[in-house]
Order: sequence, then structure tokens, then C-alpha cells
Amino acid sequence: MGQEWQELRGGILVTAATADRALVNTGLVVGLRRALVIDTGCGPRHGAELLAAVRRVTPLPLVVANTHAHWDHFFGNAVFKNDGATQFWAHATAARGMAATGEAQRQEVAGVEPGMAAGEGPLTELVPPTCLVGADPAVLDLGGVSATLFTMGPAHTGGDLMVGVEGVLFAGDVLEEGAEPQFGDADRAGWIRVLRTLSGMGAEYPQMVPGHGKPVTAAFAAHMADSMEAGPGPARPGLEWGQ
Repeated sequence: MGQEWQELRGGILVTAATADRALVNTGLVVGLRRALVIDTGCGPRHGAELLAAVRRVTPLPLVVANTHAHWDHFFGNAVFKNDGATQFWAHATAARGMAATGEAQRQEVAGVEPGMAAGEGPLTELVPPTCLVGADPAVLDLGGVSATLFTMGPAHTGGDLMVGVEGVLFAGDVLEEGAEPQFGDADRAGWIRVLRTLSGMGAEYPQMVPGHGKPVTAAFAAHMADSMEAGPGPARPGLEWGQ
């Protein structure tokens, strides 16, 4: 599908993360009637790049899922709203977090998205979720393929959303490959429990996509849990809301 996408299975793709995209992974699931975008990046510049990449793959109407309430995963929502998306899915706790902390998080993107940081210019508004996932999963019929949106409990944040589709699990920052996990507003004990559960889900989801880094397997979740039980690493300054 070109250098900007890695195809995991037919119609299930992930972007190649880069430093100027805050190293965030964006997922794309293409159905027959609509397509699902998973995480929208850190502002209008990044969001526009992602939308252009999506449009090189599919012209279908888009649905958006935000895996949690940190800036690099939902600050690009306005770009997709401007393209016609009306459904923005997130966990209910994440929606509350976006409303409570979204404006304060703008300072985190001053370097990569100065317009977003200042709240000035087109497509810099914070677009909240319009569809919420609670204790019960939500199944999105994309036409020929369905995506299941569900929570496994507090972990990286209190409102982490998983997106499962045909053997691939988009896990947001509950999984972190190539960088230390960030504990800024995490539930460490809950995170370990979730990772242990993920480590037993390899048969259902042979491929797992972290919020940052390369796709992994269930064995990686077990490794993360082991590392956390040995003692959490310090959060890196300035990255509490992102990586």
C-alpha cells in the first residue's frame, strides 16, 4: 500500500510512525460501506497528512475511534470532522478526560503544531467524542467487516479503548513498543492486570498494534507486565500526555 501504510491483513492497515507525528500509530480498517480511522494525531497538520494518506487508500465515509484522552490520539479530530465524519467513538471516561484536560494539553504540541497549541487557525478546535463505549462492547459494521470497540479496565488511563478486528487488536498506549510506558495518569496495578489478560489473547488477536512502535504479539504484553511488576520506570519529562 506504499511506504506510508503497513498492511497487517486485507483492509487492515497501520501508518508508519515518525518523530514529527509524535511517533503515534494510526489504524485504518476498510469495509465495503465505510472505513474506520483509529487515532487522529496531534493537530491539523498531522491530521491533514493522515487524512490524505487515508484518501489514497479509500474514498469511503469515515468513522473515527480515539483510543484514549491524550493529545497525540485525538487532536486531529477536527480534520476528520471537516471531511464529513460524524461518529467519533471513545470510552466514556476518555470523553470526560478530553473535556476536562483538552485545553491544558495544547501546550504539549507547541513544537509540532503551534497553531493547535495556540488554538488559532483552521481546524484547531477540540472535537469531542459523539459515541461512547461503556462496560458493554460496541460493534461497528463497516460492510463486510466489523470492528469491536471495548474496554478492559483502567490501565494507561482510566478510559482506554481497544479496537479488535479479524485477528488484529489496536491497543492504544496500553501497549508501548520501543519506548518506556508512561505512568502520568495510569493505574499501574490495573495496567498489569490488563497486560496479563492481553498476554492470553494471542489466539484471538495474533497481531497487536501498540499506540507507539511496531506491531507486536501477545508475548510482548507479558513482557511489559513482567517489567512493570519489577518496578515502573520514570515518566519522561514533557511526555505525560503523549507517548
